[in-house]
Amino acid sequence: MANSQNLFPKAVNVLGERLNPERSLWRNVLIVALEDAIGKHWKNKNLGIANSHLVDCDFDVHTKRARAYFLEPNRDFVMVCQYAGFDYEYIRMKAKQFFNSGKSMKLYKKRRKNEENMQRL
Repeated sequence: MANSQNLFPKAVNVLGERLNPERSLWRNVLIVALEDAIGKHWKNKNLGIANSHLVDCDFDVHTKRARAYFLEPNRDFVMVCQYAGFDYEYIRMKAKQFFNSGKSMKLYKKRRKNEENMQRL
């Protein structure tokens, strides 16, 4: 009888390293948290805002909370980084540099302009 492990190829990344599904899961958790911190998903959250004039305020509140996850000390962030195979201090430093560079707001404004253009079509 054939060994079932040899029937299926092992998942590998571009470097030839074996993929770890748990590590990939936790890395995706960090990616979604970073996307929240730059405002990618803020419209998808049920924040109870009925007035359109509060949209920018709503964005500010959501992104500040998401950025706090990266910038303020908390055990959850440390744990997620460890499970993802990253050094939490390095991730925090890079996130802080990115947020301070202003690139995240440029991405948000560009995305919002594209959404407005799509709505006009």
